Amino acid sequence: MTVRHHWSEKPGFRLQPGIIDIWLCQGDTVQERLEHLGTLLSAEERARAQRFKFEIHRNRFIISHGFQRSILAKYLNIAPASIQYQLSDKGKPSLIADERDLTFNLSHTEDISILAVTCDAEVGVDVEYMDRKADWQAIGQRFFTAPEQQALFSLPKEKQQSAFYQLWTRKEAYMKILGSGFSLLPTAFTLTVPPQPPALIQHHSTKIQATMQVEFIDIELPDELMNYCATLAAGALVGGVNCYQW
Repeated sequence: MTVRHHWSEKPGFRLQPGIIDIWLCQGDTVQERLEHLGTLLSAEERARAQRFKFEIHRNRFIISHGFQRSILAKYLNIAPASIQYQLSDKGKPSLIADERDLTFNLSHTEDISILAVTCDAEVGVDVEYMDRKADWQAIGQRFFTAPEQQALFSLPKEKQQSAFYQLWTRKEAYMKILGSGFSLLPTAFTLTVPPQPPALIQHHSTKIQATMQVEFIDIELPDELMNYCATLAAGALVGGVNCYQW
């Protein structure tokens, strides 16, 4: 499944079971809000930001996490700075004492951030910049399963690079919905390779509990982001997706 919805700027901030809101933040459009976004972060987040060696990476961290707090606060009707997170034993964040069963997941690359928000279902999202200089063939040979490699490298040469990055976002989104972090290798499961619709083919690890029903959605980003790709994974059937620009 691929989402080609219009990216709107008029959200409702109302959660509905089966509906996922996807939020897009382009960092270069919110630089003037950088100082304000920094004030929304927790002491731990500010400390993490200061550990970045380069200012550009520090600013991107502040923007992405300030963006997340700003959006979640609208759904929760509370101040962004008052939001408290807790981490699973694998490092996946969730809200402390949330009575609305709100679930979310954040991904960022370069100056682009994507946030998925829903209720009553786990979500994982990943966005990647399609770096033309990266040795993506070597990465694919190391981190993709044999069936994935066969499907990828059987594609016409001109289609392989974009398919690699889309498959990478599919695998990252799936690992995030499992909450496995880096404890699970990408070779522990096989997914379909573009242009095939995203789907799980097989698990290869006993670490994965196969009881969760997962739906994958390739997200078609705005035209100006043609060098990026993104995928959403949801732990329930998706009744609809709303796409919003921040």
